[in-house]
Amino acid sequence: MFARFRKYASIRHFVQILFAMAVVYIGITFVMFVNQVASGVQPSISRPSGVEAFLPISALVGLKAWVETGVFDPIHPAGLIILLAAIAVSLVLKRAFCSWICPIGTLSEGLAMIGNSIFGRNFIVPKALDYLFRSFKYIILFFFIAGIFFGMSGTDAAVFLQTPYNMVSDVKMLKFMQHLGGFGMTVIGLLVILSIFYENFWCRYLCPYGGFLGLFSMLSPFKVTRKQTTCIGCGKCTKSCPNHIKVELADRVWSPECTGCLKCVQQCPVKETLTFKVTKGKRYLSPKTLAFSLLGMWALFIIIAKFTGHWETHMTMDMYRGLIRALN
Repeated sequence: MFARFRKYASIRHFVQILFAMAVVYIGITFVMFVNQVASGVQPSISRPSGVEAFLPISALVGLKAWVETGVFDPIHPAGLIILLAAIAVSLVLKRAFCSWICPIGTLSEGLAMIGNSIFGRNFIVPKALDYLFRSFKYIILFFFIAGIFFGMSGTDAAVFLQTPYNMVSDVKMLKFMQHLGGFGMTVIGLLVILSIFYENFWCRYLCPYGGFLGLFSMLSPFKVTRKQTTCIGCGKCTKSCPNHIKVELADRVWSPECTGCLKCVQQCPVKETLTFKVTKGKRYLSPKTLAFSLLGMWALFIIIAKFTGHWETHMTMDMYRGLIRALN
């Protein structure tokens, strides 16, 4: 069975599973930590800083404060580091964060696989509606960017980071997920159903984080590149693209929707006709090289953050305990 899985799985799937396992571990550890702190006992485990990856708004405010005041977020530093790492990856390796690392992207892809196995295919939103729906994530992004980067001063942003609300935003997020009401369950259920029918529904139409990284990814020197002289026009690249990009018609894929998953490259039947490369030169990144480059960049950011003291929160345990009790 394992050999059969390896035959059909790509190295990207292994990277996705690796990060998904890390997220599950972080989630379980964080729940245990919060429960121990709330019960008044001395925690036997440390708070996992990686949980701050799920605080993108706080990270954006932290970025605003850092850029304008020079003070790195002391409350949720790991969240800002993860945001900076995702931006750096996008600037170099397209939106590889979305298709290789993001657990929501992995979940969305898994739901689409379920739909494909049930119906034999995933459905496609009509072109006119597709263009309309794709604008939603940029509209959501616009309100966040406008509110944080233009509606707040650097001082305001720095002050917000020190508010009790932001200090326990990770706990508030956990409590929200643990006590979902009818409306929340309905919304999540609807998104799950839509993701089964339509591949990458959340990522393609609603995720402002993906839209944000997509803008940076357009500056990436690496892009899927098609060699016209050897292309046989089979269309397999376009059919395999989860974001419905017309790869067979492009010399280089500039679209911010490209997540660098390299499905098109792997499906191309003619060797080195589709490659992930810079404009000039013959060298390109294979899926394996891309995986090691991505993991290396991600690990480097975390290592530097730990050595410079920008990974663990500066909040004391007494502060955390008092805020959690007040929250309860």
